[in-house]
Amino acid sequence: RRYVSHIKRCDELERRLKFFQSEIEKFGLPCMEAGSVDAFLQPSQGEVGEPSHKSGMHLLETLEVTLEKYEQQLRELNAFSEQLSEEFYMKVELQEVMINSQGLMNEVGYMTGYQSGGLADDDLESTGGIGTSLLGEGGGGLDMRFSSLTGVIPQVEKGRFERMLFRATRGNCFPHFMEIEQAFADPNTGQLVQKMAFVVFYKSKTIETKIKKICGAFDARLYSV
Repeated sequence: RRYVSHIKRCDELERRLKFFQSEIEKFGLPCMEAGSVDAFLQPSQGEVGEPSHKSGMHLLETLEVTLEKYEQQLRELNAFSEQLSEEFYMKVELQEVMINSQGLMNEVGYMTGYQSGGLADDDLESTGGIGTSLLGEGGGGLDMRFSSLTGVIPQVEKGRFERMLFRATRGNCFPHFMEIEQAFADPNTGQLVQKMAFVVFYKSKTIETKIKKICGAFDARLYSV
């Protein structure tokens, strides 16, 4: 039992070494052998050729301090890298959304009096809520001004996302999807993920709230265009 604390410390050192090994393998860096354990435990020679007589405890403490410092530095670098990558991909997504939706916005907006970012009070009063379709009832004297939400969603979620929008709004929204050619790296797994830009047209503030909740459930990023 007197060696329990030492065993726990060795386990912690092993965890840190495995962390370094996983990071090295992730970036494909060459790794050099450090030698055997016996060679590490042998006393080193001083400047005048005399052995330093460092104890095993001293070697353990030195190794703990060194690995802890390098682990902290590496985790900080990883955090900064993930933050920069996240910001970069957000800018790229916004660029792709603007490029892909520009033609659609021009075509729909100028033909129907489209408004982006919300409806005016007079427009909200003229809408019929979730029970009224986008084309209205009767087909005469239609108010064709719509609001929209634009964003990005993983391509594999397109079908489920579209079905959920239809069910939640009872068909009172029109989603349009545009494929993004560039693949994005998942910050958690590092795997490349294909995404799609989307524009959802609607006419009610109640529907807007539902659409935003669905976007949050699917981890879709929304952008103001």
